[in-house]
Amino acid sequence: MDALPLTEDTGLPFSSQNEGAMHACGHDTHVAMLAGAARTLCARRDRLAGSVMFMFQPGEEGHHGARYMLDDGLIDPLPDAAFAIHVTPNLPSGVIAGRAGPLLAAADKLTVNIKGRGGHASMPHEAVDPIPVACEIVTALQSMMTRRVPAFDPVVLTVAQIVSGTTNNIIPETAQLVGTIRSFSENSRAIAHEGLHRVVTNIAAAHKCESDVEIEQGFPVTVCDGRAVALAQQTAKSLFGENGWMTMSAPVMGAEDFSYVLNKVPGTMVFLGATPKGGDFKSCCALHSNRMILDENVMARGAAMHAAFAEAFLAEGFAS
Repeated sequence: MDALPLTEDTGLPFSSQNEGAMHACGHDTHVAMLAGAARTLCARRDRLAGSVMFMFQPGEEGHHGARYMLDDGLIDPLPDAAFAIHVTPNLPSGVIAGRAGPLLAAADKLTVNIKGRGGHASMPHEAVDPIPVACEIVTALQSMMTRRVPAFDPVVLTVAQIVSGTTNNIIPETAQLVGTIRSFSENSRAIAHEGLHRVVTNIAAAHKCESDVEIEQGFPVTVCDGRAVALAQQTAKSLFGENGWMTMSAPVMGAEDFSYVLNKVPGTMVFLGATPKGGDFKSCCALHSNRMILDENVMARGAAMHAAFAEAFLAEGFAS
């Protein structure tokens, strides 16, 4: 399930044997925990007050797996509630954390193409150099985001890749910027998209360059139902004590396609702290790092939490 394009550098005896592919986001642990919960609940099926569906979801890393599962009717009829767990090394090991409302951001991919005119590096006045234009656009976009987008409904724009040129003495014809836009509301998302087109078009034109902007809409905002969060909190505390739950003060700018499920079904996603032994959750390698390591002992807690949440909802719904 969903490895990432990284070469693993953890030194673990079970490190990935496939160069350029690593389980750096914990999806392998998610599968293990859900399988454990399925086994637990099957053993207690005569005591369950309803049915439980287990969604083993591929294609989470940018490929909209949950959306296609819904479109294909694999979760039909839709359940009355939905619950998911995502591990993270950046919370204290074993702690369940969540919040009502937005938990994770919408994530869109941006691609900006700038076309100038190539030439010799010794005679820039006879060319139209797209590289300084690209650099100016990157800086201007950061300013635009802080001045046009409401401070309490923020957007994070990151240009993560700049591609241009072939050698040291040639001014290239084109430059390309690739990045991501993260937002927590459709209003801020729309402001960011409009501003991106406006800034790119006008800066490029000011320097006699052509430009085009492509925005590929990604996952929507992951919004957690307050009733489901309350049930998750109650369940975590009943299993692991008062310190087994943490209410998050703010959402996270990461993105998750379980959001497609939560758009149709009331529910919640929670995080499960999995800081490796001896590690500091504030500074240890995060998800998507080639050195990310998890405390595997917490998987028992994850399986138990899945099973207990299902049992609690089937018994009393969101009234418990």
